[in-house]
Amino acid sequence: MTGRLRRCGLSFAAAAALAAALAGCGEKIAIPEPEGLFSVNAYYAIDQYDDPHARQLAVVNGLLYVVGDDGSLVKRSQKYDERERQEGLADPTAICADDDSGLIFVWEAGIGALTVFDVGNLDLLYSVALPAVQSASHLAACRTGVEAVDANAHTFVYLADPDSGVVHRYAYYAESGTATPMGILCRDGGLSVRSVHEPAGMLRDIEGRLWVCDADTSRNWAIRFDPTPDLEDVSAVPGGQAPWRGLAYLVDAATCVPPTEADYVLGDARECGETDWVGGPSDEPGAFHLPLALATDGSGRYFVADHANDRIQIFTPEGLVDLVFGDENLTPAPSGIGVADKTIGNDTNYGAFIFVVSATSGQVHKFISHEEYTDSNTGPPPEQ
Repeated sequence: MTGRLRRCGLSFAAAAALAAALAGCGEKIAIPEPEGLFSVNAYYAIDQYDDPHARQLAVVNGLLYVVGDDGSLVKRSQKYDERERQEGLADPTAICADDDSGLIFVWEAGIGALTVFDVGNLDLLYSVALPAVQSASHLAACRTGVEAVDANAHTFVYLADPDSGVVHRYAYYAESGTATPMGILCRDGGLSVRSVHEPAGMLRDIEGRLWVCDADTSRNWAIRFDPTPDLEDVSAVPGGQAPWRGLAYLVDAATCVPPTEADYVLGDARECGETDWVGGPSDEPGAFHLPLALATDGSGRYFVADHANDRIQIFTPEGLVDLVFGDENLTPAPSGIGVADKTIGNDTNYGAFIFVVSATSGQVHKFISHEEYTDSNTGPPPEQ
């Protein structure tokens, strides 16, 4: 662990003036026009915790929930102190919390089951075998659309299954601990906006929409869905089940007709009128090379683990790139990310802390926002 403070992001307002002096992680900082409410933000590395087993984490009510390749589920403080622990899980590969943060869902690949824990003491509540799921690299829980389909269900649980090429949707019933298949959110066939070729990280945003990363190296984006099951979507899928896919809206690149809803994609997708678009990896600001995980703060910003670019990108609630930071030392191959706000009285520092899992370094890296640092210390951070 290190307490050495290192600045690893710049506001876009200051970036142009300091571009010539940037080095290290600053070499990857973007310099577009400032956008949104948060263009004054920067982040500083303040700690790194050795955890060679960490695979993914979720931040719930300011605490960290970490699944490890040693079969563990550990509840930790923001200083990474252990609070509760469950051991003996069968190859846990993914984790998420439900909308009201009362339940923790974990996928146990070794037994092909969705396991449910109490968020407080990590008591095991239920384990549900889901034989239709071949793998689950990421999970998400989102109640949007539940009442329209089955008001008795507690939430929908989504499982990104790259081996099957779909994102499964299950209705979870908290009282009985059972789950019922409710079609799919998306599948890998075709080039439509409903198609996700290699589903990875997922996120329920503050508007109840569901984001899915597409790790296909010809795409490298995250797309936002209205996850409400489309009951008119009855096209056949293997097994004959109606897919009831979610709806994704983008500007039609050929006609430039805007969508009926304000949905969008993060990353380098075809823009309106762009006829020579070719997808692929990119290290440009706002583009990705293997986006693997997402998180959000209470203000609606999006934080994306840009895995193969060794960096974190932050977007405004409108989907505009706001800050890019990291390098092969600070954020090597980020594979998981969690964000914690900090509230004192009526004041909230959104995105006060970022926690990044790096499987290649065997560490979890912690960053503090400029606002939180200056509020919790007697003066601004020293010059780096």
